[in-house]
Amino acid sequence: MGKQKAAPPMRFEPSDFSTNKYRCVNVINLRDRCPVIIMASESCDPPYYRVVDGSLEMFYLSYSEAVDYCRQSGYMTQK
Repeated sequence: MGKQKAAPPMRFEPSDFSTNKYRCVNVINLRDRCPVIIMASESCDPPYYRVVDGSLEMFYLSYSEAVDYCRQSGYMTQK
């Protein structure tokens, strides 16, 4: 019997997570984990940003703060 090929990792798009309360603005697809998503609130002006990492949720007042958290946590690389 030959080895079975591993299934390619699932890739998610922002539209997969948008709701009437939150618009998903970024999905960070990770190889061996659930994706990390950054969402903007639709009901607040200015919006706040929600980062969902598995069972953790963090809230930030700006997109750049949310991205900084993701970079510091190793989900994104510096550009």
